[in-house]
Amino acid sequence: MNDFLAQRITRETEMIINADPRRVFPLLCPVREYEWIEPWRCRMHYSESGVAENNCIFETDFPHNGGRETWIVSHYEKDRAIEFVRFTPDEKITKLDIRLNTAAAGSTRLLWRKIYTGLSPAGNQVISAMADAFEPEAERIAKMLNHYLKTGTMLPIADL
Repeated sequence: MNDFLAQRITRETEMIINADPRRVFPLLCPVREYEWIEPWRCRMHYSESGVAENNCIFETDFPHNGGRETWIVSHYEKDRAIEFVRFTPDEKITKLDIRLNTAAAGSTRLLWRKIYTGLSPAGNQVISAMADAFEPEAERIAKMLNHYLKTGTMLPIADL
């Protein structure tokens, strides 16, 4: 019997993005994120269309954000919702659930929800740190996305 007890932490926030969901949704894609997130990098493993779709699989490796992760698109509803499950072996699973709703004046109310689950004692420590960084990360995402939608250019990370 294993004495390990997984820790689970849920965080969510709402963002207002200054464009309608039909413009915002396509940017929530591992390929399109190269356009607006510095320093985004990923390796696509599987996508029939070449972009985000249900059951798409890709990998990232950001040392400051937990290292190598495999991502799976587990839910895909065009212009309305996308869900990613991120897996780091022997450490953690992060579920990112993004819901888009039309808001006033052609903007989008974006619900950004993460569920972090530790898979080991080290993973429990990692998810605690990640959960504490959730709000600042969400603010940076909203700022980068709004900047890109307004200007068509990436906001340099130094300006965040």
